[in-house]
Amino acid sequence: MTTIHLPSPLPTDFTTRDLWELPPLLADAEARLHRLAESVYADLEVVSYSGRTWDYSRDPDILEVAILGAGHGGKSAAFGLRQHGISRVRIFDRRVAGQEGVWRDFARNATLRSPKQVTGGLDWGLANLNFRRWCAACHGDDYWQRIKYIPRLLWADYLDWYGKVLDLPIQNDTDIQDITWHEAEQCFWLHAQHQGNAERYKARFVVLATGMECAGGKNVPNIVKESLPDHCYAHTMDKIDFAAYADKRVMIIGGGASAFDNAILLLKAGARSVDITIRRAKLPDINRIRWSEWNGYHRHYIDLPDAAKWAYSLSESRLGQLPPAHTYYQATSHPRFTLYTKAPVQQLDYKNGEIVGVYGDGAIANSTVRTFSHDALICSTGFSTNLDQQSELRTLAPYIARWQDCFTPPPGDEHTEMSRYPYLGKSLEFMPKSPEYNYLGRCYYLSSGAAVPSGFRANLTDLQFALPRIIYDIGRQLFIENQDDIRANFEAYDVKEY
Repeated sequence: MTTIHLPSPLPTDFTTRDLWELPPLLADAEARLHRLAESVYADLEVVSYSGRTWDYSRDPDILEVAILGAGHGGKSAAFGLRQHGISRVRIFDRRVAGQEGVWRDFARNATLRSPKQVTGGLDWGLANLNFRRWCAACHGDDYWQRIKYIPRLLWADYLDWYGKVLDLPIQNDTDIQDITWHEAEQCFWLHAQHQGNAERYKARFVVLATGMECAGGKNVPNIVKESLPDHCYAHTMDKIDFAAYADKRVMIIGGGASAFDNAILLLKAGARSVDITIRRAKLPDINRIRWSEWNGYHRHYIDLPDAAKWAYSLSESRLGQLPPAHTYYQATSHPRFTLYTKAPVQQLDYKNGEIVGVYGDGAIANSTVRTFSHDALICSTGFSTNLDQQSELRTLAPYIARWQDCFTPPPGDEHTEMSRYPYLGKSLEFMPKSPEYNYLGRCYYLSSGAAVPSGFRANLTDLQFALPRIIYDIGRQLFIENQDDIRANFEAYDVKEY
């Protein structure tokens, strides 16, 4: 039977301080940032050995690596490649400068979900490049000591600074629309629209650092698409004008973190009521990602046999995702918020300007269902992972192996969505369905679609373990492929020491 969870009091020690209000800049923040940048450059000089690069491409028209996406994954990948002597790299991002990633778009969480110490290894071992040093330069170390989580917009500002202070090769306003393999040149051709013009770029290797905007995009349930007119529902990945929901009754389908993030913003904007409905009997309250935050798990999970990886991933899927505690408390304590569990959507209609929905476990004998009317509906139903729907991969996707091609789960452990995930190699590279497509091993999938069950969730917790694998593999292949030229240069070296 559907269970109603009415607003409950906040824990006595709960505070919203530092969640929604950003700290002011220190009066001398500009000078402090200048000194921090100088310290970063000094650090880079100290750790520069062996800083010599080798132009493996030997062709000015071919990049060694093209990175798709200039969020924290793409930026960190570019810097890591440079630190490992691979410099002919370019990051392509479809958005304008300063709008890369999700942090100023559909990410609506007040803070990052990971504890403040988890910053994805973007510093690559340079303390002065770490978010903590940037935060202290801008807002003081006392502020850093006080907070538990990094405010989302501060993280976006830090990533802007990170790209600028490192002078990363970012090309904005570039939409990579297809990737093809050119056998004669032994490289990928990236077909793009750059500032509205058709362009083509070439690269030996491709890193898809598309994060949350992965294969398939947003997932809108069929019952919503087929039953309601477009104007009365949205998805949490859409641009949402929250002010337009003032005095509206809103239903949110789905109970993950983004559901509660959007509920809080709707309530702040003056929504008359916000309801969340989920299918599960109870909202998950265990976050195993917190358990997994140790070197062994993140470094070597990908080395497990397939059966073990499938079992871990299936267990996580069955457990479900949950909102952070502070997000949960902010929503569930609000007087205009209600949570409904065991309440799957049974029917939706649009009548007289209202959404009339039937919710509950009506498929179960002797169970009751409830009918509610709302003015708007928001789907917090996540994203799809289907490589066939990822535009950049329209040509390559048919040849990329999926889990269903390589692994048969035990009876009772089938999972249709997981079976469609790409079956990735030990360096998060695509695996081909047959040997003639081995060039796919030059494409690395640093996206949410790699999360289950290959071992990368496209979040900060495990980014620092995934990227070194990718960069090592790119360097290994470049070195082996160019071994004849390298040997010739070795034999030709004749600089006398005395």
